[in-house]
Amino acid sequence: MSIIKTSSQDIAAKIRDLAIEYGCAIEIRGSILTVTKRFTPGDKAAYCAAESEVGSVIRALPRSSAGSDWGTDGGSIGGMIGMQGGYMKLNRSGGNKRVLKELAA
Repeated sequence: MSIIKTSSQDIAAKIRDLAIEYGCAIEIRGSILTVTKRFTPGDKAAYCAAESEVGSVIRALPRSSAGSDWGTDGGSIGGMIGMQGGYMKLNRSGGNKRVLKELAA
């Protein structure tokens, strides 16, 4: 069984494509990827869809070191704040540095 390696450029392109497909904004701050999507404030269905879509984008970034994901997900008080404010925002630390460099370019 052979392992197929995907290039940093290909992974970055996949992240960009997913962000465009789902209408998300991406931002690189040092070693942190932030993905944000806006929707009508208070719309629970839109919040749930945004959580899934933003999560798909953020999970496309492989980790190369210890890190965490955090933001306005449904598992925290941030989720209620995000739903009321009309935004979903997730951050990932510990992401692959080469992919982050490609995204920042």
